[in-house]
Amino acid sequence: MTTCLVLTSGKASDGPYGVDQLERCGVRLTEVSTARTRIHRKIADVLHHRSGAPIDKAVRSLGLAARADIVLAFLEAQAVAPSWASAHGLPPYSSTPLTMMACWLADELRAASREKRRAVVRKYRGVDLTLVWSANQLDILHDCGFPREKIESIPFGFAPGLFPPRSDFSVHGPLVAVGSDRGRDYPTLLAAMQGSGLELDLICKESNLEGATVPSGVNFRGTIPYGDYRAALANAAVVAVPTKVMAYPTGQTVALEAAGSGACVVVTDTPAMREYFSDETAVMVPPHDPAAWRAALVELSRNDTMRARIASAGSQHVHSRFTYLQMWRHVVELWRERSWI
Repeated sequence: MTTCLVLTSGKASDGPYGVDQLERCGVRLTEVSTARTRIHRKIADVLHHRSGAPIDKAVRSLGLAARADIVLAFLEAQAVAPSWASAHGLPPYSSTPLTMMACWLADELRAASREKRRAVVRKYRGVDLTLVWSANQLDILHDCGFPREKIESIPFGFAPGLFPPRSDFSVHGPLVAVGSDRGRDYPTLLAAMQGSGLELDLICKESNLEGATVPSGVNFRGTIPYGDYRAALANAAVVAVPTKVMAYPTGQTVALEAAGSGACVVVTDTPAMREYFSDETAVMVPPHDPAAWRAALVELSRNDTMRARIASAGSQHVHSRFTYLQMWRHVVELWRERSWI
């Protein structure tokens, strides 16, 4: 059986990004534990601060890396140390294929200077395969200096068992917006809510609303436990995912899980999000357009037939194409193509 060493900030056994699904693809996962004691965490933090990268796990994983067939690092930070070792010919990382799951890399490189881009490419020159979650990022990375044969796009996924479809897509539930990542565009959504006559449950960090005015009708709930998050999606009629235009598909986790739960999803129409939804499976709204957001949300509140049709199509779409198992099967196929397994 193929053995994959996983480097992540948490525990692979907890299944971040559904990585545990690799076991169903015939890949055995191995990892070292995260720092547990106060002294160990302090040493790991000092090493991270002085090196600029989390190197504790990479160093403690040397024995496992020597016995592994593949090293999988996610996200970008976890790949820095093994990439450096590989680029400098230091075993065992120099002799074990290194795959990096990258989220923000392409977006950050778009705004970087030429000198900074070159430095980033050098930092990851020991990575054998960089995976991103939308194809629009491939040209960005290649133009910055990443070899084309070493970058691939894969579909993101969700856990269908945690977000099962509902039986009635015409449910009259609340309008919900949820998510706290850097790509959210809540000022546009809040401007759309102004004078709409609609009510919105807003679930995010207070910092996401910095500089924005919260109008009447918006119930700011802050952050909530994961179980409450799942319930919010399961009970919502419409889930709004307003985002900025980023290179990566920001907001796709909530959008996929909301659609999987049977809510009608409204998303910002960005190139990356277009790889996950269409006009048939979600309501696609132009970026930074409060009037368009207001019109879409008001129409969905009045048109039960339209809302149910899009919700049903969206749920079938994501359950058939964007599960974690499908995502990792795609990764395994890329490894097979390279004869790594």
